[in-house]
Amino acid sequence: MGFDKTFFPYFNSYCIDKLGSDLGEPVFIEAENKLSDMIKEADYRNNKSIRWHMDENMLPTIAIYLAFKKFDSTAMKAYEFTDEVLQISRLKAFKKNLSMGKLSFGYFAFKLFCKSIMMKQYPKQGWDMQWIRYDKNEIHFNMKSCIYYETTKKYNCTEMCPLFCANDDVILSGYKPAVVFERSGTIALGQDTCDFHFKNGKYIK
Repeated sequence: MGFDKTFFPYFNSYCIDKLGSDLGEPVFIEAENKLSDMIKEADYRNNKSIRWHMDENMLPTIAIYLAFKKFDSTAMKAYEFTDEVLQISRLKAFKKNLSMGKLSFGYFAFKLFCKSIMMKQYPKQGWDMQWIRYDKNEIHFNMKSCIYYETTKKYNCTEMCPLFCANDDVILSGYKPAVVFERSGTIALGQDTCDFHFKNGKYIK
């Protein structure tokens, strides 16, 4: 499996445009090789959603970061370059959410499917999720564990896990003004839990 089947089919072009072919091509090849190795040893925990997260987002991103880290010319900026790669994908997802954010009943439409989608796409095999509030004013749940953090820990790169958290910050902000996403911190940034708050924009001044 290559990057063409992930969230980042443009990664090869990014490397060439950013670094030139002499450096960009070796970085891309290194990332593809790392991704292939990680997929071979991946533990999907017998869950299709975990497999989707790992194959399309989690492992490709880690492979990209580790590839940048390997080369002297990119190691110091590995975090920055990886963030740039992710930003392209983030903005695409952000734009998809804009239509719901403009709906007068956007919060209630979001509330209608939020819990079922979260339970399916973020199963207990990868996340320990605790639901706190689910009413007309706010949806609030906490993630007490996260497979994204666990996987970065496995590959000794927990310092780049906040890039995954940044995906949430950008993508979920697309639901404004109908739904306002807030949180105080994440496991990746040293907090005990990742708290997710989706507030009804009509009740926020």
